[in-house]
Amino acid sequence: MDDNMRQAVSSSLAEVFETMFFTLLEPVDAIPTRQEWSPEKDFVEAEISYSGVNSGDLRFFFPQSLARSIASNFLGEQEELSEGQIVDTVRESVNMAVGSMLGRIDPAGECVLAIPQARLLDDFTPESIVAELGLCVFRTASGYLWLVCNTNTA
Repeated sequence: MDDNMRQAVSSSLAEVFETMFFTLLEPVDAIPTRQEWSPEKDFVEAEISYSGVNSGDLRFFFPQSLARSIASNFLGEQEELSEGQIVDTVRESVNMAVGSMLGRIDPAGECVLAIPQARLLDDFTPESIVAELGLCVFRTASGYLWLVCNTNTA
């Protein structure tokens, strides 16, 4: 992923997550060491793609604590959240973030955003993705958000 695309991804995610989910995302330059990874094994994976003049697919990996936090912040609920509410909020968060990113890389609006998918993972470890090209990692108060971004920009 080139530097312009990395900047579009980082700034779009930071803006959307801060504004809509009251969550600060800080891009990290180097992949965190295993000792820094969250001990959580429960993650929510979300995938979304877009096509057109530019195309790509993005896979997000939210630790359960981060997914629960953004759902609570977005829905304004501090009580027990259902798994469905958490997954739906994660799905909506990636939809908003990638939609914002497309506004930056495709101002003419020629790309089409697909419907995001999300699912619970009960035995995920970042080790399975650290060698992926297009890996971006963001530090949050609730752990690291992992993103694999495969893009083809014109």
